[in-house]
Parts: sequence; structure tokens; C-alpha cells
Amino acid sequence: MDYASAISSVIPGTFVPDIGKNDTSETPNVTAIPGAAADPNVTFKNTLLKMLGDVNDKINTSDQNTRDLATGATGDIQKVVTSVEEANLSLSYMMSIRTKLLDAYSEISRLSV
Repeated sequence: MDYASAISSVIPGTFVPDIGKNDTSETPNVTAIPGAAADPNVTFKNTLLKMLGDVNDKINTSDQNTRDLATGATGDIQKVVTSVEEANLSLSYMMSIRTKLLDAYSEISRLSV
């Protein structure tokens, strides 16, 4: 399937949610976070800490793979590049979450009580 036929086969409103749509009779098809319903004691703080730990693990793995490549312990450059890119994407994702959280905090702090 080429790009043009793939794009033409997308039904509007099903690929990207329509933010401006005010029709509340239709509930969006949103899947829950895996494991979120399993434990009602899971907090937002714990979720963020887990995500930060995962990002830290990816960065440490990337660093170790880079060291192994530099010292000659491994010759698998594809593994090194993949781990570095995973760490980069994870860190970028966490930085965007941080920015969104700071924006939300700023908005909340401007609210008058």
C-alpha cells in the first residue's frame, strides 16, 4: 500500500480525536492504562516515579552499550544506536510530560479561589 492510498483510506475523526467537537453523545474509544484497574491504590506520583525509573534505566543501558562499543567489548553498533535512540526518545517524552505538568500547574496557580 502506498502513502496516497493509505491516507485516503483514513476515515476523518477516527484517526485523530476531534478536540473541538462538542457532541457528548458519542463516547470516545479510549483504552485504559494496562494494570491501572488492577490496583486502586496506584497514584499519579507512583506512575510518574515508575516512568522516570524506566527512562533512567534506558539512559543507563544506552550509556553502558556506548561504553562497551568504545572499549571494544561489543561490535554490535545497531544495538548501541537503537539503545541511544530509545533513551533519547524516552527523555524527550518525559520532558514533554514535564512541560505539560508545569503548564497545568501554572494554569491552576492562576485560578482565583
